[in-house]
Amino acid sequence: MVRFAAFLLFAGLLAAAPALGQTKDQTQLPQSEEAGEQPNPQAPPAAEQPPVQPPAQPPASGEDLTQPPPPDTGAESDTEETSPDDLSFGEIPDVTVIELTADIARRSIDALALVRDKYKDANLENYESWQDFVDKTEDGKHFETDIKAAGFSTVDEWNVAVTSVSFAYSALTDNLADDLETQIAEIEKDTSIAQDLKDRMIKGLKAMIPSENNKRIVQAMIDDPAYTEKLKLLAEEGE
Repeated sequence: MVRFAAFLLFAGLLAAAPALGQTKDQTQLPQSEEAGEQPNPQAPPAAEQPPVQPPAQPPASGEDLTQPPPPDTGAESDTEETSPDDLSFGEIPDVTVIELTADIARRSIDALALVRDKYKDANLENYESWQDFVDKTEDGKHFETDIKAAGFSTVDEWNVAVTSVSFAYSALTDNLADDLETQIAEIEKDTSIAQDLKDRMIKGLKAMIPSENNKRIVQAMIDDPAYTEKLKLLAEEGE
């Protein structure tokens, strides 16, 4: 499920996908022997009975056997690496955040605590997003009603608000902003990434760095015993 705190995984798209492990050809390995037993060598063929050679087949028409076979292009190989330029724009999420107010931030976390408990048996992990859950299930319709009762016009509006809280919370508790600044600097220096893709990456990462206003509001919530435990739900959503 694409959770709101899962945007924190966005930085993982910056590195090229590692090559998959190569599969060894086990058909050429010797068979293991039972413990304590010696392998029995095969007797050589009798000298008076040389192996019969099959008659040579003429080459197919137009085939030049004097030329070596074309090299394997590896098009189907699982070990092929993916360069940053091969990443699709569709793999880079659009990161939307807002400037929080204390009221919006608190309502978004109150709603999170409510729905996490109320719909804990709804198998939310089986859905691509909160909206997917709303669109496909009867429980989702009740979920949407709860979100609107919290003062949000749509599930997406609530999701943006709670995502904005999540980024600020991670910046304050996990030094997220420092990590993002490092990633941005590395991308800016990387000449192997196409400029349009680089711009898209940097834009997304910068959006994840919370404003001073958002950090101030979330810090006040961290210091408030009524929200200290509720905010920990954001870390659980990212697991």
